[in-house]
Amino acid sequence: MKIWGRAYKEAVKRLTEKPYTIHYPFVDVKAFKGYRGRISLQINKCIGCGLCSRVCPANAIEMVPDERVKPAGKRPHFKLPECCYCALCAEYCPKEAIELTTDYHLYGFKKEDVVAEVKSE
Repeated sequence: MKIWGRAYKEAVKRLTEKPYTIHYPFVDVKAFKGYRGRISLQINKCIGCGLCSRVCPANAIEMVPDERVKPAGKRPHFKLPECCYCALCAEYCPKEAIELTTDYHLYGFKKEDVVAEVKSE
């Protein structure tokens, strides 16, 4: 009977306290410093060296043809389901063309919502 008394007391306590969780996605939360979220590639900085694909431990980066990338003519294509978000690609990129943003909204209901497009800046 002792255990039921403690459980009841704990339940009443939790009902009167503020919850630990939030109503995500209805409440926006700021990502903490150093968070590694969505991968961003700035195509105008990329030289197509392929170093990012060689250092990726998950083999989640494939070099694909792209005429916008000079001189190599190839750019990295990120296979996000395989990515472990270690940020080695961003650390090793000699031109700092790759960065991991603080965007944690990596979900969607349509394919267009979750496909990462290359930015031309």
